Amino acid sequence: MKRFVVATVGFVVGVGLLWGCASMQTWPASERSAENKMALIQEEIGDGLKTGALTPDQSQSFLTKLKVIHTDYTALRDKPVYREEWNGLQARLDALGEDVNRARARTTRRDDPRNGDRIVALQRRLDEGRSDGRLPQPEGRDLQARLDTIRGDYSRMTDGGRTMSYEEQDRVQGRLVALDADVTRALAPTARRDDPRNGDRIVALQRRIDDGRNSGRLPQTEGRELQARLDGIRSDSSRMTDGGRAATYAERTDISRRLDSVERELDR
Repeated sequence: MKRFVVATVGFVVGVGLLWGCASMQTWPASERSAENKMALIQEEIGDGLKTGALTPDQSQSFLTKLKVIHTDYTALRDKPVYREEWNGLQARLDALGEDVNRARARTTRRDDPRNGDRIVALQRRLDEGRSDGRLPQPEGRDLQARLDTIRGDYSRMTDGGRTMSYEEQDRVQGRLVALDADVTRALAPTARRDDPRNGDRIVALQRRIDDGRNSGRLPQTEGRELQARLDGIRSDSSRMTDGGRAATYAERTDISRRLDSVERELDR
């Protein structure tokens, strides 16, 4: 008899649970869980945009998806519905949360907000070097042209508040580091060396630039910059020897040092 009573009670409870899941009713616990998940996802999107782990386009895409889910959530809230409808909404929130986390992990980049400050500092050093005569005029023009190119690319990459990608920021930083080293060398009082092979070096460097651009090893922007620098060196070298004039020791050394700088860039 006791077994029969226990079995009967168990059957009734089981039927009640099944009926509760299969019937239309409100689901307060599911509502609270969905609200918490939506708040967390929105916070993660905001943090990702703030730290640069998410681009503005990614953030906008995720917020649009979250808005659609929130609209469906509003349609279910406080209304008698089947349990499966809340289960489906919860699954969509879980999937969106995973997508946001994957995107944040995939696009996490080194944070270096100092590129703009370094451009300003390099411009100040170039201006001072030309003002006090420590920076020879041809080399000063070459270094200024490089900085102008970097500044233009940096402005384009951040135009309209766009967040730079890891690769873009890393590339700009590398170019600034190389330029900073060349400015330091140009401003340092060093013994000048005589190198009569500048003409041969210009030809060799032109060949390396052409090969790098044709093979794709040299990025388009850096290829244009190096070509412009080499063209400037070639022009100054021709001017120094125009009409059969012999270049002075200082002029030859200046050309040689600028060629060293282009060669270092190609060797990186």
